Amino acid sequence: MTSTQCELYVYAPSLALAIIAVILFSTLTIIHIYHMIESKAWCGIFFVLGGLAQLVGYTARSFSTQDVCDRATYGVQSVALLMGPTLIMFSVNLTQSEFVNVLDAEQFCWLPLAWQRGAYPALNAILMVIQLVGGCMTVSSSTATVATGTKLTIALYVIQTIFWGFTMAENIWMSYRLGRHPTAASSCVLANWKMWNQLIPLAGSIIATGRNVMRLTMAGGIEFLVDYEWPSYAFDGYQMVVVLGAWGIWYLPGKCRELSTRVRYTDLTRLERVVDEV
Repeated sequence: MTSTQCELYVYAPSLALAIIAVILFSTLTIIHIYHMIESKAWCGIFFVLGGLAQLVGYTARSFSTQDVCDRATYGVQSVALLMGPTLIMFSVNLTQSEFVNVLDAEQFCWLPLAWQRGAYPALNAILMVIQLVGGCMTVSSSTATVATGTKLTIALYVIQTIFWGFTMAENIWMSYRLGRHPTAASSCVLANWKMWNQLIPLAGSIIATGRNVMRLTMAGGIEFLVDYEWPSYAFDGYQMVVVLGAWGIWYLPGKCRELSTRVRYTDLTRLERVVDEV
């Protein structure tokens, strides 16, 4: 740990850690762009935007290592790294609803799909805007503005944890009920749905629980997390690598689109056969 004279960082930011993060997020973002375009699963756009936010954040962090007093690069990295996980969870929630639809498991959810498709994206969008405002305020040169922005950001972490915790609990409940009362779709259309479903609680547990709780702990002034840089990489930045990496290998948005297209084609074919017979 090394204190800096500008009070932007309480440690000397590591160029090596930033470069590793830039390489990882560059690779993962390219992978997600490829999957999104190849599968035409546009709900994965927020994975791409989240990866880009992380990439921009750690690129700015690498520049900060050369000039720790540069408030502009400090502000960019702070806001971008704040927004990245939120954007990633946007795609997770959208995909969760599509996954339920493919499995025909709406009856096992706490909220109907129509509500999920409206409320979840709307709430995510509102939280992103407020978080962006709070993040910008925390890098202001005004002490009062920074204090207000910090309080706003802490409140957002709490709300996000509750909201994403709810969606994760809903997924766990749906999985439990679906396991006991399988639908035709879960048995025939996607028999290995349990393997794919693990992606949703993985993202929720890492981002909603692990990352947000760590950020809240940092905001509480725990010296171990505040005075050293590596915990922010280990418990935040590199954890996003795990989420994007897992979803990049098993690209659930593309799988949902593939299965929904196949089901629509099968239904249409059956309808045409009935019409021909008549």
